[in-house]
Amino acid sequence: MVARVIYNKEVLPTYYLLGLGYGGRTAPSPGQFYMLKVNRGIDPFLRRPFGAYRVIRPDNGEDAVEILYKVVGKGTMLMSELCPGDGVDLLGPLGRGFHLHGGRGKHIMVAGGVGIVPFYILAERLICQEAGRAVLLFGGRGKEDLPGLGDFGKLGLVVKVATDNGEVGRRCLVTELLADEITGDSVVYACGPKGMLREVAGIAAEKNVPCYVSLDRVMACGVGACLGCAVRVALPPSYAEHEEGRMDVQPYKMVCRDGPVFDSREIEWDKL
Repeated sequence: MVARVIYNKEVLPTYYLLGLGYGGRTAPSPGQFYMLKVNRGIDPFLRRPFGAYRVIRPDNGEDAVEILYKVVGKGTMLMSELCPGDGVDLLGPLGRGFHLHGGRGKHIMVAGGVGIVPFYILAERLICQEAGRAVLLFGGRGKEDLPGLGDFGKLGLVVKVATDNGEVGRRCLVTELLADEITGDSVVYACGPKGMLREVAGIAAEKNVPCYVSLDRVMACGVGACLGCAVRVALPPSYAEHEEGRMDVQPYKMVCRDGPVFDSREIEWDKL
């Protein structure tokens, strides 16, 4: 479908917020994403995946989805030049996102930089459903690497920040905040750099608590057809002795179709 650009504004150096009118179509779940074609030409040829940040209704009354993105290459540079009224070829929402874990314990969201994207919709649902205590742990290099920080404060959510340079919050890694925050009744949801996710998964495993991670991989199709975003997953123990030569064993999943959110115990972290 073609979505109309409502606004496209810089919220921090290199971070932009793109509002797209999507005509009342299915709203995204937390962690789902869209595939965007950023211009009408053939360069860049492939669509780009972007997570859904918020669903809002601007002053004109048109339902809109917000894409929070960082300019890192040619495609996102072209995105930053989009103007109100421009059309964007949009496919989605796609993928399997976060689902609220049962129980009323502590729900801990761990975000690194632009990994904040899936958590606004998740936080709204946690608060709306009174699912238990909810806290956001947000890490970045400094104050200019914490996009959307003010949005979460307006939700009334408990937010704790870690920065590499100590400009905001505590000078430490966000995983250090997690180690202090996690308890035996916690559920952990994480999105960010691979190293951060690996560490988060390890901390959750030590506490034997559920942990769900959103993976970021290069995608070409977004629907599992091209097999370009395969990630190796752990096989059930019963397969361990018979993996070689077994045609029914599928040690890989597609991040676009089977994820991007996975139970952290599924992932072969040393092969990611």
